[in-house]
Amino acid sequence: MTAEQDTPRATGAAPAAVVPSGRMPLGARRLFMIGGLCVPVGLVAGPYILGGQLLAIAGVVMVAAALSYSGNGPWFSRWSWIATAAGVLWLAATAAYWGSVIAAADAATQAPAFAPALFTAGLVCFGAMAVATVVAMSLRAVRARGQEAGKV
Repeated sequence: MTAEQDTPRATGAAPAAVVPSGRMPLGARRLFMIGGLCVPVGLVAGPYILGGQLLAIAGVVMVAAALSYSGNGPWFSRWSWIATAAGVLWLAATAAYWGSVIAAADAATQAPAFAPALFTAGLVCFGAMAVATVVAMSLRAVRARGQEAGKV
């Protein structure tokens, strides 16, 4: 028998895997993959059903949350929370906006007065989500560059 076969196995839970620097954590990779699949499916289904459009938006939110991961500590960082919260608000504003427009179209009336406010709120939330994602990615790049400079 080899030494590897003679070594007793640990009975407890396996320790959390340490992610090598420069690599996206597994949770973020999975979220990115699921969100990346939701976007084209939502775009194809969007012209036919409202849920398809909302699925595309949810996919964009998942991709933004995945890209805003943190290199140190837990991967779901403060910026991930901000991006996700803004994305969920964008999704809710879009659903409410399209719901009000569709209800007005079904009743053959004008869109309600609050519809433009919902559209603007969705646009602002999208901007906040995009900014949070870019800031998180930039901070991660700057920290990685600082760690590489410290090693040299």
